Amino acid sequence: MKTFKASVDTEIITSEDGLNTYEVIKKLSLPEGKCAYLISLYPTRNESNIYSNDSTLNHLVSHMTDIGLKELHILSLFSKVVTSKISSRVLKVDEDNMKYIDKVMHSKKFKDSQFIIAWGSSMKTSHAVNQAKEKIITMYHSLYPEGRLYQLTVSDKNITETAPHPLYLGIQAKYHCWNLKEFIQKINTSEQNDTNKQ
Repeated sequence: MKTFKASVDTEIITSEDGLNTYEVIKKLSLPEGKCAYLISLYPTRNESNIYSNDSTLNHLVSHMTDIGLKELHILSLFSKVVTSKISSRVLKVDEDNMKYIDKVMHSKKFKDSQFIIAWGSSMKTSHAVNQAKEKIITMYHSLYPEGRLYQLTVSDKNITETAPHPLYLGIQAKYHCWNLKEFIQKINTSEQNDTNKQ
């Protein structure tokens, strides 16, 4: 008979009033492993529900060891904590959040880690969402011109989604082994058409 012990530590970095969450950090009690940063859409957790995991966090923590991760830092395109699905019409670029992400990207820890794009394809027609995505990609490449971006994938399933969100992979491949592949930025077709008209 064997006994195993494991723990998952959680850290959350929020605004003073708790209305905005800038970073959620998950650390596994493993002797070794890599560190990665992942960017999704928006947070649902702050200090008031720090002991709860939403489906996104559950899927990510469940598959951290697939990717060889001991530590995962979760950032978001927007920092306002939400409790239900939000309308893209009310969104605008979250400048405070962008400043926070810029600061994170300048850190040595970030430089030594992998950066995973996992914002999915929802709200892809939102101007604010596309602006925020473009800002993130531009900030990254201005700091790390030779750097590689990654996205989640599943080796034994045909995942065609670009930068799939953890919820999407949770539906498609909950019990499969997740891993990483290089993220290749694709131009939004509607934006490309707008450019051609000019």
